[in-house]
Amino acid sequence: MNFGFSEDQDMIRESALNFVTKESSLERVRALLEDDDGYSATHWKTIAESGWLGAILPEDFGGIGLGFGDLICIAEEFGKGLMPEPLLPFAVLAGSAILHGGTESQKSELLPQVAEGTLKITLAAYEATGRYNLAHVTTTAATSGDGYVLNGEKFLVENASSADKILVTARTAGEPNDKEGISLFFVDKDTAGLTCTPVTTLDHRPRSTVTLKDVKLGSDALVGSAGDAFDAVEHAVDCATVAICAEMVGGMQTALEMTVGYTHERVQFGVPIGSFQALKHKAANMFMQIEAARSSMYYAAMAEDEAMPDRRAAISAAKTLCSDAYVTVTKEAIQMHGGIGFTDEHNIHLFYKRAIATAATYGDATHHRERYVQEKFEQPSQVAAALETA
Repeated sequence: MNFGFSEDQDMIRESALNFVTKESSLERVRALLEDDDGYSATHWKTIAESGWLGAILPEDFGGIGLGFGDLICIAEEFGKGLMPEPLLPFAVLAGSAILHGGTESQKSELLPQVAEGTLKITLAAYEATGRYNLAHVTTTAATSGDGYVLNGEKFLVENASSADKILVTARTAGEPNDKEGISLFFVDKDTAGLTCTPVTTLDHRPRSTVTLKDVKLGSDALVGSAGDAFDAVEHAVDCATVAICAEMVGGMQTALEMTVGYTHERVQFGVPIGSFQALKHKAANMFMQIEAARSSMYYAAMAEDEAMPDRRAAISAAKTLCSDAYVTVTKEAIQMHGGIGFTDEHNIHLFYKRAIATAATYGDATHHRERYVQEKFEQPSQVAAALETA
């Protein structure tokens, strides 16, 4: 059995690599840190024209019908260059939410625009008091005439400032933490009562607190059917988690390459510091962590493509390994760069900041360890029994 990438996937990876190498740079990324949108409209257009926004969307809905084994080839190369363009929140996260939760007419109308890059939609699912629990929805959607009135607040919404529409989870029935009774709504950015307040984050990627105060929507704003959105939202977040794991692996790889390159150039005692055994051991440990994270990420992508029974556990395992490894690898990278690595002028710290931010996105390592155990062991007694025999 061949566990390698196909010829087509190698071509996709090479195309993404060429784009990142020729059309972007860490200097460009650094300059965009102060931009309100946080990305280049020109690069966004090129990404759309390349078909990458519709990579995992079915051809019937304007995509190119690829799988996650193909998507990770793109995302990993984007991660190597710390690409700021919002492929994940607009295309993978929100696109998957519509794909798994929308009606056929909604998918036919909106997904082709998502694939073309002409419609920018992000997902507002997390709340400040709910940590990573997607069922913790206190935002309400009360019926009013033939529509709804939304009230509530969503936390750390990705690229909300540049989105055309925001997908908002709101409760139409049940109590906070109930999976039942959660609905999903399209809210136009300029709707009265909706406010986006920018939040300063460690890596400076655009995030906002989205406040909804008596936001009035028509019945056509409801995505799919009322009260049934949880599974679609959870699946969408899982899809985005696979992609962000690939980004993280790409970032780790570049951080290691930058560090090894520096140790070959920096001279102490008349020899390159890369010849010191202690630094060789550190680099070897960094490499091993990257390879473990990469293998786990590849398996998660395969599990998602094949709808394997352990799909959710595989995704949690990958996010746990990638979160821990990315932070560890970039910490070591800064240490091995010495004093210059701590300065704002050096680009290595951009990877550390991205590592900290992405480690907390879509669930941190602690959250995913807990979810992994829940997926693998349905009852606490089974966990105890397994630990006793370990």
